[in-house]
Amino acid sequence: MKRTLVAALLVTVLAAGGLPSGALEAAHEPTGGMALAQGHPSCAGISLETPSTPECNALITARPAPGVSPVPLDYGVVNDVSFIRFTTSAVPLYDAPDGTQVETLSAGYTYVVPRQYQDGWAEVRPGRWVPPDIVRYASPSAFSGVFISGLDMPFAWVLWPHCAANAPAGTRSCEGAGQLRRYQLVNIYATVNVRGWNWHLIGPGLWTNQQNLSIVHPTAPATFGGRWVAVNTYEQNLVAYEGGQPVMATLVSSGLREEKWKTRTGTYSVRLMIENGPMSGSEGSDDFYSLEQVPYAIYFNGLVSLHGTYWHDSFGYTHSHGCVNLSISDAKWLFENWVAEGATVYVYDD
Repeated sequence: MKRTLVAALLVTVLAAGGLPSGALEAAHEPTGGMALAQGHPSCAGISLETPSTPECNALITARPAPGVSPVPLDYGVVNDVSFIRFTTSAVPLYDAPDGTQVETLSAGYTYVVPRQYQDGWAEVRPGRWVPPDIVRYASPSAFSGVFISGLDMPFAWVLWPHCAANAPAGTRSCEGAGQLRRYQLVNIYATVNVRGWNWHLIGPGLWTNQQNLSIVHPTAPATFGGRWVAVNTYEQNLVAYEGGQPVMATLVSSGLREEKWKTRTGTYSVRLMIENGPMSGSEGSDDFYSLEQVPYAIYFNGLVSLHGTYWHDSFGYTHSHGCVNLSISDAKWLFENWVAEGATVYVYDD
């Protein structure tokens, strides 16, 4: 696999997003080779021996950040919906708030929409209540992707907070712009390979390793007419294309690397679109999940879909049981503005 678990650091960084144990997979393995032509022509002279040039410095000064604009934040059909999950897999159900326990719910990884609340208690079924001490509320991610109007060099999202280096494989420093933030957007001006690892120039004297970024490249990975989307399970991102022109890009969370949960590569056609509906699976197993009101589902391979996600904020890392998770804002935009039944979804791992 091209990505491996980076547990110790990433769990600390992203635990607040409500990730299930073992859900984070991200760091690229070494790429091999000595050099890649990856960046802007003005920085073509950059190398390990020459980490800066006047031409490249001028480009960085003129274009310090990607020329993109954000997809508007919009929770759409679940905007006013309150989702809860449980802190225990065996959920006691009571006949009333502070009443008598009448049964036990085997929850698995479950989110529900309560019928009503009373003194902190949530009615999850008619006449069935759960106490407030085992309830946690979902906080949908405020992340959204970007619109692209022309692309002549790669750009990337920073996947987790870290400090940039002063040269390829150089000394790290958090001084000033060297402190990089999760979801920060950066240009890839040049790339230098050191001992099998790609190091990317992202600012004046600022370098970072390939494992820290999700990169969008200017060239489409395939050729299709009209409006279509490409899902890169290596970079964990999605790009919407008009022919060969990238129009929108965002981070995703595709299937976990375990064989049974992978998002399968291939060329597919959208077969069904559901604005809002439930999803569940693996009943009776440790992997059981049940999710009410999954928004903006775009089915393209059997039960596998692109869809909005309110239960985590781990975009850029694998997470799902095969589907392609997007922020709700991004899924809404794709659902309403870009894809239709029959549209191409191209899934690749490169």
